[in-house]
Amino acid sequence: MSKNFDLIAVSPHPDDAEIGCGGTLALLSEKGYRIAIIDLTNGEPTPFNDDPQVRLAEASKAAKILGIERVTLDLPNRKLLDNVEARMKLAKEFRRMKPKIVIGMQGMTPRASPDHYQSQLIFNAATFYSRLTKWEHMFDGLAPWRIDNVFYYYTARELFTQSQPLQFTVDISEHFETKKSALLAYESQFRAHSSYNPPIIDWLEGMGRFFGSLAGCKYAEIFYGSKIMTMNLFDYILD
Repeated sequence: MSKNFDLIAVSPHPDDAEIGCGGTLALLSEKGYRIAIIDLTNGEPTPFNDDPQVRLAEASKAAKILGIERVTLDLPNRKLLDNVEARMKLAKEFRRMKPKIVIGMQGMTPRASPDHYQSQLIFNAATFYSRLTKWEHMFDGLAPWRIDNVFYYYTARELFTQSQPLQFTVDISEHFETKKSALLAYESQFRAHSSYNPPIIDWLEGMGRFFGSLAGCKYAEIFYGSKIMTMNLFDYILD
């Protein structure tokens, strides 16, 4: 996969980025930007699937629905830990793919996989490792790549707090159905289990509508930025 991506979303497992920012990825892809997801793990094993290749095929299908590219690293599901090896593997992809923007998962999910928070720690460190000089021998000779635009996505509305600074929403009203279709590509996780499938879609819709209500639109996704943007908001509104 060649270099120079506009945006890369980092996900602990296949389907997490779709949940948190799938609509935004579809929107940006439609505008012609080059977008990718990097999954830190293949997400397996899971209760309803016995073949890791099934999940990988589902992830590839979801990426095609969103119109994006995808990379899967070989870090261990259920045992994902922030360590130097994990940081280096992700930073190497950043150096290779040269993104302008990266987004990772925001917040702890104490009732869900501990991999989620570990992925955030790995993501934070990798954005720093990506730009380190005099360390090319640790990255197969890849040159340093500085990433100045770092953001985070939410996978549950419970993680959102009004007191968190530097948050913004993206209107995905026209891309919500694409987001839903991408999530339902994971048949081994959702569609094949009708007792669970309706709640996940209802939950996805509820989260989208909640974030949309904050922005005055039907569906939205919300992001946290690591720095204040130097954007003239009035120019943006009046453009």
